[in-house]
Amino acid sequence: MTASTTTMKRAVLNAPRDLRIETVPVPELEPGDVLLRVESALICGTDLRIVDGTKTKNVSYPSVLGHEFAGEIVASEGALPDGLRIGERVAVYPLVQCGHCASCVRGLGNICRNRQAFGYQIDGGFAEYVRVPAVAVQAGNLVSVGDTPADVAAVIEPLACAYNGQRLIDAESARSMLVVGAGPLGQLHIRLARALGVEIVVAVDPAAHRREIALDSGATAALDPSRVTAELARELTDGDGFDTMVVAVGRADAMEPYLQMLAPGGRVNVFAGFPTGTDSVTIPANSVHYNETVIVGSSSCKLTDFVKVAELIRTGVIPGEGLVTAHLPIDELEQGLERAKQGIDLRISIDATIRPDSGATEGENA
Repeated sequence: MTASTTTMKRAVLNAPRDLRIETVPVPELEPGDVLLRVESALICGTDLRIVDGTKTKNVSYPSVLGHEFAGEIVASEGALPDGLRIGERVAVYPLVQCGHCASCVRGLGNICRNRQAFGYQIDGGFAEYVRVPAVAVQAGNLVSVGDTPADVAAVIEPLACAYNGQRLIDAESARSMLVVGAGPLGQLHIRLARALGVEIVVAVDPAAHRREIALDSGATAALDPSRVTAELARELTDGDGFDTMVVAVGRADAMEPYLQMLAPGGRVNVFAGFPTGTDSVTIPANSVHYNETVIVGSSSCKLTDFVKVAELIRTGVIPGEGLVTAHLPIDELEQGLERAKQGIDLRISIDATIRPDSGATEGENA
C-alpha cells in the first residue's frame, strides 16, 4: 500500500445472484485492527452456494465473499502481536469465535454457535484490501507463512478443514482410506492422506477426468462407483476392508453403499455438507454395533488445525505445487465462479493485483 492508495476494488454480493465489482475507499482501521493487501483468495464451494442463494444461514448483505485467503500486512492501528510485522505474509484463519459458549469452553470453537466468519459476516478476501478486526488479530487469526507462495498459503484453510476431518478418524494410524467423491475437496483429502502416510488411498467418482486427477493427487486407485463392490474392497486392502473413509460429496447414495466395505473398527468422516432435505442416510446399525464402526462429522477447522497445516506446507510435508490450478483478476470473478462449478480445478485463485488485460494464468504460484 502506498501513501496515494485511497480506493480499491472489491466484489460485493448484494443479494443472491447479484454480484458486483465496486470501487470503494480502502477500509479505515480502528484500534487493534490490521490492514491486509490480499495476494490470493480462493473460490470455495461455499462461495458458489452463497452466490446462488442455496446457503443463506448467517449470510448478511451486502457481503464481500472469500474465506480462503492470504496477504501482506500493510498497516496496523496499534502494536502488532508478537511474531507479526509490517510486510509479512499471513494466511487468515476465517472464524472469529465467541470464546465463552459451551463449544468454545470445550476447545471446539470451530462449531461455536456464535462464531462469525470472514466471507459472509465479516468482509472477506475478494478485494484488494481487507480489514482484520482487532478481535481476530488478538485471537491469532493471522498466521505467518514465511516464504510460502501466497496462493499456496490460501489453500491452508481448505486443507486444514480436511485435516480436521482426518484427525477425527485418526488417519495417521490408518493403512487404508476410501475417499468418496473426487471433487476439489476430495482431491485435497487424497493429497493429505498420502502426506500423513496412508498407504492405500482409493478414490471413487463417476467422472473420468476426476479419477485421472485423483491418480495425479496420489490415489493408489481411482474407480467408477459401478465397479466398487465389497469383494473389490477386500481385494484392494488385502482382505481387510478400509480402515477409514471420507465422505467428500453430500449425497446419501454416495455414502450408504460403502459402509459395508469398512474393516472392523472402521472410522468414517462425514466431511461434506448435505443439501437440506437430502441428508437422511440409512445406517446398518448391527454392522456399526458389532464392528465398532465410528462415524463422525467435521465442520470447518480449529485454529490449531490451521496452524498445523501451515507448518506442514511450509516444511514441504504437504507439497504445495499444483494445489492452485488457475489465477484470475478480480474483474473476472463471475467467470471464475462458473469455472469452479465445473469442478475441474483444485482451486481457482482470485488475485486482485492481476490486471484484467493480463489474462488468467494456469497453475502458477504467486
